[in-house]
Amino acid sequence: MKIHTADIRPARALAIGLASLIAFLATFALVAETGAARQPTEQLTPVIGNPIASPEPVLAANGRRELAYELQLINRTQAVVTVHKLEALAGGKVVQKLAGAALEAQMQPYGAAAHGVKLQPGQGAYVLMDVSLPGKAKVPTELTHRIAVTMQPKQAAVATTYELAPTKVTDREAIVVAPPLRGPRWVVGNGCCSEFTAHRGTVLPVNGAAHVAERFAIDFVQIDPLGRLFEGPLDQLSSYPYFGDEVISATAGKVVGVVDGIPETPAGALPPAITAEKAGGNHVVVAIGHGRYAFYAHLQPGSVRVKVGQKVKVGQTLGLLGNSGNSDAPHLHFHIMDSPHPLLANGLPYRFDKFTVEGTLADLAELQAGAVAKIDPRGRGVHRDELPLNNQVISFP
Repeated sequence: MKIHTADIRPARALAIGLASLIAFLATFALVAETGAARQPTEQLTPVIGNPIASPEPVLAANGRRELAYELQLINRTQAVVTVHKLEALAGGKVVQKLAGAALEAQMQPYGAAAHGVKLQPGQGAYVLMDVSLPGKAKVPTELTHRIAVTMQPKQAAVATTYELAPTKVTDREAIVVAPPLRGPRWVVGNGCCSEFTAHRGTVLPVNGAAHVAERFAIDFVQIDPLGRLFEGPLDQLSSYPYFGDEVISATAGKVVGVVDGIPETPAGALPPAITAEKAGGNHVVVAIGHGRYAFYAHLQPGSVRVKVGQKVKVGQTLGLLGNSGNSDAPHLHFHIMDSPHPLLANGLPYRFDKFTVEGTLADLAELQAGAVAKIDPRGRGVHRDELPLNNQVISFP
């Protein structure tokens, strides 16, 4: 019996069709399984969070790259929430961990006078973060965070350990600038990066949003050869030998802001009340390009030597170091920001082209009270293109 090929074509087609269907279903199942795995797990979370600004790395005088930034947390429940741990993650790896006393030292609930890790119903807080990496380490492109909390009363349906607040990391290098002062033994007061200082800890509500203009700000005061901040009455500005020193431009640029004529604040105490516009006292703002602005504050009244619209060069005198505005002792407040407005801005990192570290001051408060400076000599040496750290005593050329 002769079998015609036409008689077997339907059977062969059916076999091929089944094989194709099986392969398609297998592929579909794999895609579906992969897609399901990529979907986030939906869960109710008591605390929500967000970064105030994306961190921008800076090479510091400890030889490490510091990513200083802040997280805002909000308790969205009607329970009291206690934060026990907060971690920063890069590629799934923990790069900073805050827990216990270390977390409490860096966390400030809104509306509370003291630090704390408890959030009342509806209460918010901010946490100072500082991811410190080896100087030659690759800086991550993104960070996320993992939080661990407890609730009172407990709620079984709510997650207590979860991730939140993903943020991109800015990849540009911190700008290098020249010194804004000359001479030896300048103390880096309220400096960066890991401590809750008067600058790093100042998150201000300005024009309806949180701003940290002073994230990398420095209050420069100078100690004399005998280790004293002042000689004579504490409340006399003339007791401070560096009062009236020249403040010089750390960059070339164009002057976009000038305030002058605000009287000096008596030394020894902050003014009882001051407006946001007058907080920096007499000051100069210089646009230095690429969205960056240099801020020089608390200058002597009548000493400002530049005007808006004027171009300045590196080393040009801007004014004289004073004590105007929100200040309790003569000093120069210096920082770089992303806006020409001193408070309506985000603080940006910067590096000085050259300075010498003489050591680290043991206690700034004791020095301000009249004690002779106690300086730990560890870490002494010449530094280039780095940011000096809090309480370091440095000399400029």
